[in-house]
Amino acid sequence: MQRIPIVINISPEKYDVVLADSVLGRIEDIFRFEQFSKVAVLTDTTIEQFILPPLLTVLPHNSKIITINPGEQAKSLETAMTIWNQMMSFGMDRKSLLINLGGGVITDLGAFVASTYMRGIQFIQIPTTLLAQVDASVGGKTGVNFGGIKNIIGTFNQPNLVIVDVSTLQSLPDREFISGFAEILKHGLIHDIEYFHFASVKKPREYTPREMMNIIEKSVKIKADIISGDIKELTGSRKLLNFGHTIGHAIEATLMDLNTPILHGEAISLGMLAEAQLSELRGSITTAETTEIKNSFIKAGLPVMLPKISIETVIQKMKFDKKNENGIIKFTLLQKMGQALADCEVSDEQIQTALSYLSE
Repeated sequence: MQRIPIVINISPEKYDVVLADSVLGRIEDIFRFEQFSKVAVLTDTTIEQFILPPLLTVLPHNSKIITINPGEQAKSLETAMTIWNQMMSFGMDRKSLLINLGGGVITDLGAFVASTYMRGIQFIQIPTTLLAQVDASVGGKTGVNFGGIKNIIGTFNQPNLVIVDVSTLQSLPDREFISGFAEILKHGLIHDIEYFHFASVKKPREYTPREMMNIIEKSVKIKADIISGDIKELTGSRKLLNFGHTIGHAIEATLMDLNTPILHGEAISLGMLAEAQLSELRGSITTAETTEIKNSFIKAGLPVMLPKISIETVIQKMKFDKKNENGIIKFTLLQKMGQALADCEVSDEQIQTALSYLSE
């Protein structure tokens, strides 16, 4: 087994992100279950069929499998209550363990459920999508959607361990795989321009397995480096990760309301392109650099055109963004290629221009 431990230094907690290939059937080499009174796995119906079986061979024989429907619609308080009920019926106590096996919905929702059940039980993240492996499963943010706003209810809570098994990417549909590259490209744009160039020199499926291991490792290390000094997004450094998310989340939520959802990475791609335009309007990057970003998204297969939705509705959604202060929309924008700046304020006219750029 190839194993690359990555220590997330979050005082007073530390945990590893273990990056390996085909490890689910040998998880006992990494983690011991004897210390827990009960073990439950949260997953969805797709993962249950294709990815869960190897894990079942090494779990305690009396483990509980909790299965929900896939998709962003499941990331709700109603689903959380269903899971809590099953945990209670199973007799889980404060010494129990929850394993979250799935994409970003499962890792966000499962971490939220674990952080609130009996005021917090231990949990493991096993992300099975590229986006979850490089972003959602690392950092301790948990949450559910509420009132048409993404992740507005949630907590900060760190897992015991994150296990990234790259073999789970083999069965991932191309669209899901490409969606994950939005967060990868974001990491380069806000922190390491050389990494951005490496991650955009080929189309996503053209990278070799070895190169993908390197990409996942680099993205996790970038995220760990950014969040280590600002785990609860209080001092500002963690806000750098929000590049593309103020507009992206609003687009995602608007399309969900219209029952025409797109994937999270696709929404963030649109958000990053609009916020790159805002960065250009502020004079931080050039028109040529905005075009370079757009072309990298096109090459990756990410969307660059806004669906036919009301720009005003998107702006209204942005007013509920968690980063806002005193009703003022706060953005993370590019200070230059490879470096971001948080808490930026822009005019309503600039926001309109940036969103209009997505329709050109």
